[in-house]
Amino acid sequence: MSPRDEVSTTSDLPSTSRGPVERWSMRAGLLLLALVVSAGAVGLLGPRKGETSATGGGRLLEVQFPSITRAGEPAPLHIRVTSADGFDGPIRIALCDDLFDDLDFQNWYPNPSGETGDATGLVYEFDPPDGHVFETSLDARSAPGAFGE
Repeated sequence: MSPRDEVSTTSDLPSTSRGPVERWSMRAGLLLLALVVSAGAVGLLGPRKGETSATGGGRLLEVQFPSITRAGEPAPLHIRVTSADGFDGPIRIALCDDLFDDLDFQNWYPNPSGETGDATGLVYEFDPPDGHVFETSLDARSAPGAFGE
């Protein structure tokens, strides 16, 4: 007796066909899976950054910030201040301390020359640049367990 002549282990099982509910359930599940895979393939499920700006006192503030992220993913914060008249003293940037609850702080580029804080936030002080534009970036990552509250 050859291995092909042996009895199948499934020969005793009854043969049943799928009904219309089972067929449509399987099709819906496959469609949902295909939609999730397609959304991931075109980048709809990945990290996102937001942008905002404000003007006042002859200056323009532009901020790029992480709006959608996952734990451990890079979440950079970029700040740009433009002044038509240049800068005659240190630049102070105030941030609420809640931001640092959600980010794993790495480093500023360039580093601030000073910092102070109170119950509501942190104030970073930067030396003025030569020219009309100041830029700084905070290298950060989303903290583990952040944004889940």
